[in-house]
Amino acid sequence: MKILHVITSLELGGAEKLLLDLIPAQKKQGIDVELLVLDLNGEVFLDEYKKRGIKIHVPEVNNKKSYKNIFQIAKIIKEGKYDVVHTHLVHSQIWVSLARYIAKEPIYMTTEHSTHNRRRESSIFKILDKFIYSAYEKIITISEATARELINWTGVSLKKIEIVSNGVSLRSFMGKARERKGNKIIMVSRFHKSKDHITVLRALAKLPKEYTVTFVGEGETEESVKREALMLNLGDRVQFLGYSNSVAALLKRHDIAIQSSNFEGFGISALEAMASGTPIIATNVEGLANVVDGAGLLFELGNVQDLVDKIRLLEDPSFYFQKSKDGIKNSLKYSIETTAKKYIEIYKGE
Repeated sequence: MKILHVITSLELGGAEKLLLDLIPAQKKQGIDVELLVLDLNGEVFLDEYKKRGIKIHVPEVNNKKSYKNIFQIAKIIKEGKYDVVHTHLVHSQIWVSLARYIAKEPIYMTTEHSTHNRRRESSIFKILDKFIYSAYEKIITISEATARELINWTGVSLKKIEIVSNGVSLRSFMGKARERKGNKIIMVSRFHKSKDHITVLRALAKLPKEYTVTFVGEGETEESVKREALMLNLGDRVQFLGYSNSVAALLKRHDIAIQSSNFEGFGISALEAMASGTPIIATNVEGLANVVDGAGLLFELGNVQDLVDKIRLLEDPSFYFQKSKDGIKNSLKYSIETTAKKYIEIYKGE
């Protein structure tokens, strides 16, 4: 069986990180897998994909917004003679849904990675989305919340939907339950409207001065978050590290991980923190809460004092150790090998 994953870009994001582990895991299970990236501008993962021996195709236009993608995608699909074409993120979903009218042979599938996006703020896009999703034989969603929101938005049939939780390469992150050694907080997340870095900063301003925060990631809202840090006089307590390919090591050097999100389909960064043994505090929003609940702590969206209270709960040594242990145990349910196997079963119609 030969599979082509198609993704919009290799910018910092959950879907991009997922495929970085998913494709090698599928290859280990005997599947011939390649990747088509529509736009390499702003990429941060390209070298990592190459290191893992993943064959990458890029349309000549190298522009996610160009209609020429339709014809160039169709050409790559025809020449590759794939059995399944599997898309991720909106631009790839759009252009592949049109390219399939030219390259008709493969089975077409897509994964929905979030419970919300800006298109769902306008009813005009509902018609477009109904057309896009109708082009796919199967729609894989990463959580029940993601499936429910997609059905509510597009009216797509439940028969077309399969739910497959994201996974991570546990061996890369796995740690032992540990005791707290300091007050270092870390948040690994792109700077995007879906994330809520500001609440983390405002919570830090209420915490004792021994507490620090490290933000790992890049993105469009980074400058506004930096301005907020200056306004709150937190310059010496906040580090903006940018993109890093050493997340596992960074998690183990910090004491608490926070995933503060306005909306989230799943929460790979939260899962990575749990696997590393770093206690996780996350926003109580669907998708993210389903992964963290019971294994970490949840705080109300935008509630600064609630986040402060949850952080200070972890000052208790025995409670901290228990949450570290709970996170590791919970992460074992989300191995990338299990995710890869479930995807392959769907490809084969099992």
